[in-house]
Amino acid sequence: MRLVSTAVPALALALLASGGARAARCTAIDAMIATHLVFPCPANNPSPVNLCTAGSVDSGPLAGATSFAALTFTPTHVDTVFHYTGNLIITTPSRDTLTIHDRGLLDMGNGVYFEFQKVVGGTGAFAGAKGMLTSQGQFFGTRFLGRLSGKVCRPGRHHHGDGDDDNDSADAEGAAKE
Repeated sequence: MRLVSTAVPALALALLASGGARAARCTAIDAMIATHLVFPCPANNPSPVNLCTAGSVDSGPLAGATSFAALTFTPTHVDTVFHYTGNLIITTPSRDTLTIHDRGLLDMGNGVYFEFQKVVGGTGAFAGAKGMLTSQGQFFGTRFLGRLSGKVCRPGRHHHGDGDDDNDSADAEGAAKE
């Protein structure tokens, strides 16, 4: 199991690096994520299976509030292990959002979870964002605590061919936020 827990995030990062993110600005993510079950699910992130969490990412460019809504939650051949999919929305203090599609396994018997997370977009500083993340950690009945890691890539800017970017001040602001 230890081999899987280290090999899978490395594979996800290798797949991301081989994609067409050539002109994108990518930021490494390594932060703690802490969430708890909420009911009812929020209106802005509904769940057809009534399984939602709220919480926070503690540091880095994704520091902020989280809202997760499960789209599916199905048993596997192991009694205590469930497969799920869902949407995670992270909202930063500046109200920028990052939208992520999750696919994961929850082992309720051992109190652990693992997720592949595909970044599919966002608003503000994360408009047009792409990337791959993983999250893995512990499940404590109604709470989750884990590590969020991977890369988030934002679209690059247009170049004039003279080496100057269209908006150097925006680049400086973006670097300050990262």
